[in-house]
Amino acid sequence: MIKKLLLVDLENKHKVDLSPLDESFRAIIFVGANQNPPKASTKPATAHRFSRVDFLKISGAGKNALDFHIAFELGRTFETAPDTQCFVLSGDKGFDPLLSHLNANGMTCLRVESIAELVSANVTPVGAPDVVVCPHCKKASTIEHHGGQWCSNCGRFATPPDPTLLPSNKKGYERQEWFKDEDNAFYSECCWCHQRTDMTGGIYDDGEWMCGGCIARYAR
Repeated sequence: MIKKLLLVDLENKHKVDLSPLDESFRAIIFVGANQNPPKASTKPATAHRFSRVDFLKISGAGKNALDFHIAFELGRTFETAPDTQCFVLSGDKGFDPLLSHLNANGMTCLRVESIAELVSANVTPVGAPDVVVCPHCKKASTIEHHGGQWCSNCGRFATPPDPTLLPSNKKGYERQEWFKDEDNAFYSECCWCHQRTDMTGGIYDDGEWMCGGCIARYAR
């Protein structure tokens, strides 16, 4: 089943009912610094609407602060699970250029203005599937990656990957060399831009580096 991730701009869409979505969807609701999560999410009679949902409250206020958090989450999701279909629930058309850029680079993402756009006429709501909670950060922000469950919140595996699917176990794999310079920075080749650069602030996952510059570009 194709994984689908819904990113909700709660500053723009104040009332959200996710119960019509089927089990292929997971959602992250981005809550503004001056907002609180929907009260319905804590009431027994309506809590079912928010199964398979994580709430991410923005710590600082500022113009487009919440939008930047959504953009970062898009980049992190496509980095760890590029086959995921992402949807941004927002009336803010400012997301459209970013989503068009991601689609042009082989990704699948779309901005929608209502849950109805995600649900066909004959869809019947189904029960929530088993949710894998990350043992490290205690968040249910996990997605399938290399046969395991990767946490997009803390960047670690919640459940171990399949060793046979890891790049380091595939034929022809060569471990990259790390170079330590006089300034104590580590230098290696980024597997995205293929430049030898300082990997301080980069991401290292099973033999592959992503430099800080590429992380910033993906998160825009």
